[in-house]
Amino acid sequence: MIKTLLVNPPYSLHERYGRSMKSFGAVAEPLGLAYLAASLERAHYPVEIIDAPALKWGIEDVVTRVGKEVHLVGITFITPMFETVQELTHYIKGSCPSTNIIVGGPHPSALPERTLEEIPGIDFVCIGEGEKTIVEVAAYLDGNRDLTNIKNIKNLKDIKGLAYRKKGKTIINPPRPFEKDLDNIPKPLRHLLPMEKYRLTASRTTGSGYCPTIIVARGCPFNCQYCSHPFGKTFRHHSVERIIDELKELKTYYNVDQVNFEADTLTIDSHFMADLCNSIIQEDLHIKWTCESRVDTVDESLLDLMKKAGCWQISYGVESGSQRLLDIICKGVTKEKVVETFTITKKTGITIRGFFMLGLPTETYEESLETIQFARELDPLWAQFTITIPYPGTPLFEQLDSAGEIRHYDWSHYNTWGGWSDKKLPYTPPGRTAEEIKALQKKAMRMYYMRPKVFLRFIKSISSLSDMKKYVTGFIVLLKSAREHNIS
Repeated sequence: MIKTLLVNPPYSLHERYGRSMKSFGAVAEPLGLAYLAASLERAHYPVEIIDAPALKWGIEDVVTRVGKEVHLVGITFITPMFETVQELTHYIKGSCPSTNIIVGGPHPSALPERTLEEIPGIDFVCIGEGEKTIVEVAAYLDGNRDLTNIKNIKNLKDIKGLAYRKKGKTIINPPRPFEKDLDNIPKPLRHLLPMEKYRLTASRTTGSGYCPTIIVARGCPFNCQYCSHPFGKTFRHHSVERIIDELKELKTYYNVDQVNFEADTLTIDSHFMADLCNSIIQEDLHIKWTCESRVDTVDESLLDLMKKAGCWQISYGVESGSQRLLDIICKGVTKEKVVETFTITKKTGITIRGFFMLGLPTETYEESLETIQFARELDPLWAQFTITIPYPGTPLFEQLDSAGEIRHYDWSHYNTWGGWSDKKLPYTPPGRTAEEIKALQKKAMRMYYMRPKVFLRFIKSISSLSDMKKYVTGFIVLLKSAREHNIS
């Protein structure tokens, strides 16, 4: 019987956000692994999850846990985790050479052949959705044991969405079709995760309670150049009944009163959204929730209903204050639409997190300042300024790679919080320097948060000692950043 160990690799908050910002970072559940575990369990394969960041485990801890009894190790990772995964797989193979290693996630899905070349310790790459793929790999390794609802896997070439090596060559099988009905995927096995260890950022929670995430949909039909589409461009959502059932389980087993609904654009299907909100109200769940959306997929009536159903915050991707740049990155919205949606969202009483990007292709210094000023005018409760990174799998990566404008392929430095660390930026717009962009990220935070109106707003919102500590710490970080660059 094949035993699988699913691993979220060691990647500290310091590595992700930098020394100054690590205390504000999130430690979120690796729900992708929990979904894989559920599919393996349904196929009667024993499975365990190691969430190294949540447990604060290092590479040695994970390698020790693999041991001799684990036959298949599954590792998920994003681009900046590359070096860690390279090292982790090297030591796993050194300790347990017969253990098979499969990797998945945004980076290997985008670059399967290159991942196999650059990380010799891995055996397989799962491309795209992995729930069926990992079960079929386990079945193949298990000697084609006859399993209910799982076809007899006689050869690796029969497993769609898989890349592997054969006689020194990389083989990439045909892609696996996306699951049309997400309810066919069993609910994530949260009991395999250290649930007490997780927290979202302070900007995404209200009060002090635990706030888990529910993945309600996959896929996004929009064409933003900085986004990849690992789950395709077709919006697919769980049924309202499935989501309500998962909410009830979270309330029963983990006593939660707030959740984060995860979907690239939750409100793209207004009928689905209305059904979900009405069901939450009818079930009298009394749960608060937050989500991410686009400014062109909501109207006042939908926002009113979302507010009644417990939505207290929406995160909108604004990206830039320059219409020229919005058009270049194919955002598909106007600044006027952004202003309109921010206005009606605030009117309903829903707070806003605004996402803004610095260092977009061809962006000038003046346009960077235009973005910061636009954020100040929009005045969301929270504003996040990240540095543009051309991640593999995005049109932006393909464009800049073809033009020879990517400065390096040291994947571990592909970090949107580079301004708060010593990371080497892989891209800067023509005529600009990495030092300028990194300093500008800190300046944006100061220009936004070190305003009297924002200071008073946060003072009024303090309801606990932890709130006060959080805001004081943030203020000190901003002051230090000003001294580091000797600018205001």
